[in-house]
Amino acid sequence: METNDPRPAKTSSNTLLLALVVLLLISNVVLLYLWSQKKDQATTAAAQVTTVTSEKENVTKLLEDMLVQYDTLSTNNTQLTTEMEAQREQIASLMDKVKRGTYDISKAKKEAETLRKIMKGYVATIDSLNQANQALMAENVNTKQQLGEVTGQKQALESKTAEQQEVIRKGSVLNATNITAGALFLRNNGKQVDTERGSKAEMVKCCFTLAENRISLAGNKTLYMRIIGPDGTVLPAADPSNRFQYAGMEGEFSVKRDVNYQNQPVDVCMFWTATGKMNGGEYKVDVYESGVAVGHTTFNLK
Repeated sequence: METNDPRPAKTSSNTLLLALVVLLLISNVVLLYLWSQKKDQATTAAAQVTTVTSEKENVTKLLEDMLVQYDTLSTNNTQLTTEMEAQREQIASLMDKVKRGTYDISKAKKEAETLRKIMKGYVATIDSLNQANQALMAENVNTKQQLGEVTGQKQALESKTAEQQEVIRKGSVLNATNITAGALFLRNNGKQVDTERGSKAEMVKCCFTLAENRISLAGNKTLYMRIIGPDGTVLPAADPSNRFQYAGMEGEFSVKRDVNYQNQPVDVCMFWTATGKMNGGEYKVDVYESGVAVGHTTFNLK
């Protein structure tokens, strides 16, 4: 009688089960490893995205700040203004690329730093120009103040000089003292005889003394005498061009004479010759030198 031993079959079944368990364990280990790898990759990718996003924001902020700072820069230099406007356009273009995500961030970061250095150069240049302008303005103000002081001193000096000149001018005016005038007629022997009759008058004689004047310039002085008749007209000179300037206007003279004056008293007589009968009435006699009246007198004829 044969008996079947079940142990070999049981051993085979156990071996197969063990193999399945080992296979499952291995597959689980593999799956766990693969899941861990994917998780690490996802974490790395998320970190990269965070880093890129942060760098993108930083670059964008840097570019925005540069545009704001360019808005604060101002200069009258046309060349600098043109160059800065071109830089602004480059910054705006780069910022647009960064925001749209169509440009490499690391490259954009390098370009932004370069643009920032260029902007710093403009800031330094404009600051230097402003300091130079301020120094120049301060110098101009100082120069204007000095010029104002000089102008004021000049005006004061001119005013003082004008006053002194006026004093000298007034002081240098000659003065005819002891002035007398009257009509004459001539005898056959040539002797001059005073007369008060117009019908006999042939000449008018005016004598005076030019007083001492130390201020007046020495030298030849031209004296003009005007004789105004009773009718208000000037007795004409023999010279048809008997015009001269006096008291700020032009008028006629009756006779003129040059006298050498050396700042000492000098006696002078001036004569006018009548061309016809002299009317009765009062005659006025005025003597002028350098356009200023130096003596006055009157006489009467019957």
